[in-house]
Amino acid sequence: MIRKYIAIFSLFLLLTPVAYAEGNIIFSIPQKDYYFLVGEQAYIPLNITNSGNNDINGILGYTLTQEINSGSVHFSSSNSKSTNLQVSKGNSTVNLGFGTSDKPETLNVSLNFNYDDNGSKVVNLGNIAIHFVEKESDKQNQANPIQSSSQEASTTQQTTDPFAQQEQQIAQQEQQMQQIMQQMTNQQSSQTPQQAAQNNQPDQNTSALKEQMQKQVQKQQETQQQFQKQVVTNQNFQKANQKLSDLGYNLTSMSANPSSNNTGTFTASYEKQNGDKASIQGEMNNGTMKSLQTDTAEDKQKMRDLLSQNKDFQKYLKQLQDDGFNEVDSTFSQENNTTALQIQYENAKNETAQINAKFENGSVEDVELVREQERNLYPIYLIGILILLVLAYLVYNKYSGKKEQNTLVEEKIPLQEENFDFREEAEKLVEKAISLYEEKQFKEAYGTAAQALRLYLSYKYGLKKEVTNAELINYLKNKGVEYEKFDRCLQLSSLVEFAKHMPDDGEFEEMIETIKDTMKDENK
Repeated sequence: MIRKYIAIFSLFLLLTPVAYAEGNIIFSIPQKDYYFLVGEQAYIPLNITNSGNNDINGILGYTLTQEINSGSVHFSSSNSKSTNLQVSKGNSTVNLGFGTSDKPETLNVSLNFNYDDNGSKVVNLGNIAIHFVEKESDKQNQANPIQSSSQEASTTQQTTDPFAQQEQQIAQQEQQMQQIMQQMTNQQSSQTPQQAAQNNQPDQNTSALKEQMQKQVQKQQETQQQFQKQVVTNQNFQKANQKLSDLGYNLTSMSANPSSNNTGTFTASYEKQNGDKASIQGEMNNGTMKSLQTDTAEDKQKMRDLLSQNKDFQKYLKQLQDDGFNEVDSTFSQENNTTALQIQYENAKNETAQINAKFENGSVEDVELVREQERNLYPIYLIGILILLVLAYLVYNKYSGKKEQNTLVEEKIPLQEENFDFREEAEKLVEKAISLYEEKQFKEAYGTAAQALRLYLSYKYGLKKEVTNAELINYLKNKGVEYEKFDRCLQLSSLVEFAKHMPDDGEFEEMIETIKDTMKDENK
């Protein structure tokens, strides 16, 4: 399958209410083949001509196909997505972003724009190739413009239904697998009896593998399609969608993580013309919407306004401002009727602080200030308490005539410290994270995996205490440790834990592999 970080479809668009007009739409690009270095962002300029008198709204879809070669096996893996697009009258240009790749490869792109203009119409533009290469000298960018005009949708078997692309994708993949099987049959028929005997077992294994892949791909596509249809036809979702539409938001994308055709989680993303964003997140179980949360820029601003009137917040904010702190980031997270807001601050000395606020049923319930030095002193407080407890225990034993037991206690405390195997504990946490993910406890799984990584790195590089993500990354920076891959894992975990990113099997597996490889490399 195409990796999700490769199949990013970013559009810099202006979305406005629907308007219809007669006229022809032409899509064109300057060249057919585009070359980018590995790790470089891939952007393609799409030139659009609208000869009508008004703007036209429709659905822009794309299919991204990756050619995969594995020994004698060759097949294509495709991924399709769609988003709203407004085509302004006259000439305009839209930059399409397709992310990056960490290895040399070629991706094939086809675009289609479905809209209604006195009947269903479509513009198709295909045969676009994106090549990721390792050297600047491998780039072969040459002018080779291609273009396409709008046609009646019925003549090209197109539809404005964004799920129709998935049906076409399934049919294409089935046809590809049939072609592969036919090619292998032809190869086997041309072999000598001796060659056939030698290659019989590998060919059988390859055939079985392709058959299994075919069934898996088809099942995933069908499950995704059926689950998304369950979501968009649900009355609760439609009401929430209409509410955002009335506020001026337009749907830009939808991601889903189904476990069956009517069970799973989803996130629908929205955006206004002015850049304000909103989302609908939900969970469906057996066709019933179990939870549905709407998050808008207006709601967030109301909470910020409400918080600004809170006396505790005003006091904490003044303390931070007097000490030279400025706000650098904020994070909202929601669970049932409770919303948590974390506001991060930083000063010129790179010291950090955080104000945490909790909202319930439209009112501020709790506000606290946490400074970096307070977090750092927490282990000291804990050690002090433990020392007091040990001293009290020793005094008790002394006066109760149990000196032998006192000696055992004194010897046992440092032994526990010396025998603590942080590698073993980190490995246990990794296994626990995998188990939680298999049980579909996704937030807990990501959080446990991040805990394993923090524990290992903290002890490996001498901190030997529980730290936040930011504290750990800053420490690694100062130590000169390559921290980028660790930062990506920890950020991904935070996004999932705060419901800002949907869990993904591929990303979670990559995160677990990164943690395991880190512990493996360090143990060599």
